[in-house]
Amino acid sequence: MIAYKYKLYTTKQTKRLDAMLREASWVWNHALALQRRYYRMYGKGHYIDVTRLQQKWVKWYGKSSRLHSQTVQEILQRLDKSYSRFFQHIQARPPKFKRADDFRSFVFKQGGYSLNGNVLTINKIKKRFKFTLSRPYDKVGAIKNVAVKRTPLGEYFVYLFIEANGEPIGKTHNGASVGIDFGLKTYMTLSTGERIQSPRYLKQALGMKRTADRRLSKKKEGSNHRKAARRAKNRVEELITNRRDNWQWQLAHDLCRRFDTICIEDLQLTGMTSLWGRKMADLAHGKFVRKLEYLAGKYGVRVQKVDRFFPSSKLCDCGYIHNSLTLHDREWTCPVCGLHHDRDLHASCNILRQGIASLGSPGKTQEPGKVTVRGRKHPRIPRL
Repeated sequence: MIAYKYKLYTTKQTKRLDAMLREASWVWNHALALQRRYYRMYGKGHYIDVTRLQQKWVKWYGKSSRLHSQTVQEILQRLDKSYSRFFQHIQARPPKFKRADDFRSFVFKQGGYSLNGNVLTINKIKKRFKFTLSRPYDKVGAIKNVAVKRTPLGEYFVYLFIEANGEPIGKTHNGASVGIDFGLKTYMTLSTGERIQSPRYLKQALGMKRTADRRLSKKKEGSNHRKAARRAKNRVEELITNRRDNWQWQLAHDLCRRFDTICIEDLQLTGMTSLWGRKMADLAHGKFVRKLEYLAGKYGVRVQKVDRFFPSSKLCDCGYIHNSLTLHDREWTCPVCGLHHDRDLHASCNILRQGIASLGSPGKTQEPGKVTVRGRKHPRIPRL
């Protein structure tokens, strides 16, 4: 399955999509209330009966209901999947109630819509929406799902999920390997000796962000001025995110073109974020790793993860482990063999050696195209 993304034109008909999202939000909240009530009575969850919910849904909205039956079914499946991920310890918290403004998307599974070139027709409301046809989709494969998503700025995008395989990116494999050590002062240090600095886009635009936050806090609740201020704040945040994503995609492409095996640390980013907060959010190591793993599947590159408890910075070539090493020590000398080490460069070399040594170890290698998600080991189960 591959996804094509197109931007919808903003017209007077866009308010129809807002109404559909409000209705989708009601379905989500009502189903979540039923789930919590059932769990409170019987101590276990269950999948909401679509037919019974649709009866209440039609009774609430009458003949003016805008959502297709399979769209309602997809919302319920989304809620059920969210609960399953929570009880499997993949996500940290159970699903929560959502305001209409915070509900972002709805999906057409097999019906309820029609496509004709760059025109999307929603059958229930009998309205047509045009989108920018940036690339053709009709000759790629069969369309399985169509999703309509609203951004925090109020812009709409349509996603076409097509049954086809993504074309691999051709490259010349040279057998080169590299170890990467992520850091705070230096974004990453390669075992080749290269040091890559982060542009720190959040730090650059911090003044703009603080101004937007301050203006938003001064506006009256529920006023149009507050809505405009919130859009301005979202526009600044989107600018920061787009700049960071563009830089990370370029860096991930460059690494995948140059190396066939990339060894990285399996970092505990949640704990690091709690220690360094905004700086870790600005560096966004976790987002970069996901981009790198995605592109590695296209380039045919192997991403090897080293265990997070491996002492990459403290381990000397002779086997001595410097347990008293602190974050302030950027260089250190081994008291056994006398070797002098640059902390970050030596850590990247150790990561490379350990990654190559554990290539055959199950559970450590990130195969091309596969992404693993890891949550907290024992999440706190709230009282429902």
